[in-house]
Amino acid sequence: MSDKKSIFKVISNILYYVVILFLLVVIAVSLFIPNGLVKVFGVGWYRVVSGSMEPLIMKGDFIIVTNNTNPNTYETVDIIIFETHFYNVEVGTYIRDVVTHHFYDVTEEGYIRTYRHEFHENGPQLSQLDDWKQNGTTPYYVTQDDLVGKHVSTIKMSTFTAFITSPYGIAVIIINVGLLIGLIVLLQHDKKKKSNQEVIDMTQDIDDNESSDDHVA
Repeated sequence: MSDKKSIFKVISNILYYVVILFLLVVIAVSLFIPNGLVKVFGVGWYRVVSGSMEPLIMKGDFIIVTNNTNPNTYETVDIIIFETHFYNVEVGTYIRDVVTHHFYDVTEEGYIRTYRHEFHENGPQLSQLDDWKQNGTTPYYVTQDDLVGKHVSTIKMSTFTAFITSPYGIAVIIINVGLLIGLIVLLQHDKKKKSNQEVIDMTQDIDDNESSDDHVA
């Protein structure tokens, strides 16, 4: 029985540290590597912060992105994620940031042309394609190097909010938090027991050594 308990303790500790290490890696990748989740793991998520793809993708929705950066595999109906320069109204200046728009085509020069969702239903005209700029006069042309990936799924913020505020969502959150706390408590308890056992073993060894010395004397 003790051997089984020891094996269980070892497995529990390994799983605990593997999960912690994985979470630390995900956090580090997200913080220190631009578009790191998609580049490192091949899949990632972004939160849409503009209304350029409404009503298909609403502001605040989350999108799942795969690391497909080959424009030759795209079709006009596809939604792609890329970095570009544009004028940001909120900050009042031109910035470089991640954008989610429809793919249109690739020019002979290798420039990737895109458009907003409002022009998708009837097919965009050339005059309706995105006109990216680094500043007021200098245009910016999106290339393959700017591609982050391809949209594969959308998680509606309204659906997500409705779920987590529903009785089922609250129950799921409570259960998962309870399981996590329980796991941590069990692991800490096992560590404490292990530490106490080591103290007992050490004390027993000292007592045995003293008894042995007394016997020799």
